Amino acid sequence: MKKKGIISLLACGAMAVSATLGMTACGGDKGGSLTVWAASDEIPTLTKMIQAFKEENPDFGLDIKTGITGTGDALTNISTDPSAGADVYCYANDQLVDLINYQALSPIPEATVNQLKIDNYENSVNAGYHNGKYYGYPYAADNGYFLFYNKAVVSDTQAQTLEGILSACARAGKYFIYNMEEAWYVGTFFLGTGEGCVGGTYTIEYENTTVSSAYTNFNEKAAGQDTYTIAQVGAQAMIDLVEDYKSVCFMSGDDDTIAQYLTGDKSGTMFGACISGTWNAKIMSEKLGENYGATKLPTFHSSLTDTDYQMGSLSGYKLYGVNPNTKYTAKAHQLAAFLTGEEMQELRFDELQTGPSNLKVAALDKVKQDIAQAAVAAQAPFATLQGCYTDSYWNPMKQLGADIYGAKEIKGSITSDSMAAKLKLFVDNFIVG
Repeated sequence: MKKKGIISLLACGAMAVSATLGMTACGGDKGGSLTVWAASDEIPTLTKMIQAFKEENPDFGLDIKTGITGTGDALTNISTDPSAGADVYCYANDQLVDLINYQALSPIPEATVNQLKIDNYENSVNAGYHNGKYYGYPYAADNGYFLFYNKAVVSDTQAQTLEGILSACARAGKYFIYNMEEAWYVGTFFLGTGEGCVGGTYTIEYENTTVSSAYTNFNEKAAGQDTYTIAQVGAQAMIDLVEDYKSVCFMSGDDDTIAQYLTGDKSGTMFGACISGTWNAKIMSEKLGENYGATKLPTFHSSLTDTDYQMGSLSGYKLYGVNPNTKYTAKAHQLAAFLTGEEMQELRFDELQTGPSNLKVAALDKVKQDIAQAAVAAQAPFATLQGCYTDSYWNPMKQLGADIYGAKEIKGSITSDSMAAKLKLFVDNFIVG
């Protein structure tokens, strides 16, 4: 979704960059142009950034044009014909391997990578890494999910536990919304390597850009347990949520559902809390006003193990990449570096509320005091970097969530033959190779 120190490494005449990329001399490409893609709502900000780049680099020698393609559509649009794609474009890190497969990303010089690592969160730089090379200039570190809550319903203390949230919502006649039917969110009850998490992981191994194996540890014992597996603990927690609260104050729903419950009816908003991300921060602020709250995901209490676990999450990053089909490779890298530098990340935050990957920008008071960005930071220790996950992850997650949310009279079925078989299939379906 969203720094001058890098530019010196990429300026005309910088030996490390020119040697690696064969950079044409600055000012020697009169009449040529570069195209940069961005989402439609980002074009006004991108235009300001390009103007700032031109002012700082008056002898750049190339025109810079913009085109409309956001991170979500980058892979689809560039894969049809990489040679016709933008010279510089933004993408989500889970598109990385596919983009490399389409020969649509140019690797970044080592000296530049070293500077990126100094300037940005380590994971944001690693999000662009594959098979010994780095392919992305990070600019956004807020692509994940956390808890939003209505302070008129859920107190700050209650927001720390799922049980507290649900009891508060039940008392107030409001709803907790969590998309149990969407694979991206189902991992909440299984994933996490931070302290107190259940301990689930998903691992992909590649041979070049081809998946050679993919697997989880979901059939291993949950953290600190000798009896129950990660799959059992996570599934039972989902079953308890549905059985105990679906008819009371729990709703599985997407962003449209969240907006609907925020708007409410004649009696006011029906919203108590939800699991979502920064893209909903604006509507939360508008609808809840002074009652707008956000924090890390809550803990949940396992009825199987009598233990509290911290909910995990998936997190992703957004990066700018350079198309290797560009006529002006080095200058495209120079532009990508500028667009993701410190000053431009601050501008993105100011105008688009994009959570920065740059350490200095992330440390600014205005960023730390932003309610949604603070929640992203609080959830970070319990977030798993989302790589280029395959359907071997998404399909079983989605199926299990849909099965549990749609089931009837499922209380205690974790110990039944039917649920045991379902969980075995759930775990087995993750395995590839």
